[in-house]
Amino acid sequence: MLHSARQGQKRGLQRGIIGLATTTLYAIFSHAAFAASILPDDPRLKPANVLTVDNGGFTQVFIDGYIHNPTVDTFRRSVIPRGQEFGIVYLNSAGGDLVAAQALGRAIRAKGYATQIGRLSSDGQTIRTGVCESACPIAFVGGKFRLLDSGTGKLAVHRFYLANQGKWASDSKLLFTAERDLSRYIDEMGISREFFDLIMRTPADRLIQIGKPAIYDWALASGTSKTTWKTVSKGTLLGRTESSTGTLSISFSCEQGLLNMEVQANPWFPGIALLNYDQHSLSVDGTKFSIDEVQVSQDELTGNLSFRSVPSSLAVSALHGAKQVGYSWSFERSPGEYSRVLELPESNAQLNEIVSSCTTP
Repeated sequence: MLHSARQGQKRGLQRGIIGLATTTLYAIFSHAAFAASILPDDPRLKPANVLTVDNGGFTQVFIDGYIHNPTVDTFRRSVIPRGQEFGIVYLNSAGGDLVAAQALGRAIRAKGYATQIGRLSSDGQTIRTGVCESACPIAFVGGKFRLLDSGTGKLAVHRFYLANQGKWASDSKLLFTAERDLSRYIDEMGISREFFDLIMRTPADRLIQIGKPAIYDWALASGTSKTTWKTVSKGTLLGRTESSTGTLSISFSCEQGLLNMEVQANPWFPGIALLNYDQHSLSVDGTKFSIDEVQVSQDELTGNLSFRSVPSSLAVSALHGAKQVGYSWSFERSPGEYSRVLELPESNAQLNEIVSSCTTP
C-alpha cells in the first residue's frame, strides 16, 4: 500500500497546501512501492501537507506525506518568517526526494526547531504515532533537538535510487554526486558516519529499522536520559531524569494520609511556556491519570517552575509495582504535549512503602 497524505480541513490550524510535484531525479521512497521508474501520476510524487499551530509563542509544524521541493518551499515561506524562537516539527512521512529532505533538514536546523515523529489526529486535537522512513530520517536529523520518545514512531532507512533512469554515464555521475552530498550533509548535522554507512549498504527494496542503542550512539536522538532516585528527607522519594533536552524531577511524600506529588521541570524551551498548557496528567506505565488541581510556584533563583498536586485514588493504586512514572502537559482543545518519563528501579520498595502508608486506613 502506498503512503498518501491526509486530506480535509482541520479546525484551528493554519494550513499550507503544497502544489504539484515535478519529477525527481533521485529519491528515497517506501520500500513497499519500490520501482525502477516512477510514473508522473505516482502518488509518491505528491508533496506533503504542511500545517502550523501556534500556542503561546511556541510553534508546532506538522509535515505529513512525501517530502519534495514544494514541501521545503512551504516550510520556508510559512514557518521561517515567524518570530517564534522555539518550536517543534512533527514528521509523518514514508519518503520522498533525497535532495529536498536535506534542504528541509537544513531549514529546520537554521530555524532552531526540534524534530519528532508524529501525525495529527483526524480531529486535529491530538498527536498520534507516525512513521519516518526512507528520506524522512534525513530531514529528521536536521532538528536542533531530535526527540524519539517511546510510542512516537521509529526511524527506518534504505539506499536511495533513481526515480527515472536515463543514460548510464549521466546516471552514474548523478548517483555519485548524491552519495557525496549526503555524506557531507550527515557530517554537517553532527551524526555518526555509521548512519550513512547503513543507508548505503541497505538495498533499495527493503527497509532497516534503527534500534534504540544505535539511535543514541549515532546521535540520531539528543542523548539518553539519566534517571536517579533517592530519599531526600524522611518519607519523601525524589526521582530525577536529565538529558540534553532538559530535566524533570518528581517527588512523592505522604502528608496526612494523602499522597502528595511535586514536579519540577526545566525543558529545552523556556519553562514559562509550560503555563500555557491547560491539562496536567500523571502517567503510570503508559496510562494517563488527569490531575484536576495544580498549585504552581516559581523558584526565584533558578526560575524553575514547581507543580504540586494530589493524584487521584486510581493513580495512587496504579503506582503499586509501577515500572515507569511520568508527567505531561497538554492542551484541552488543540494538539501539543510536553512529557517526560522516569524509569523506576526494579525493586520499587520505597515508592510502594510511601503509597501503602497513604492508602492504609
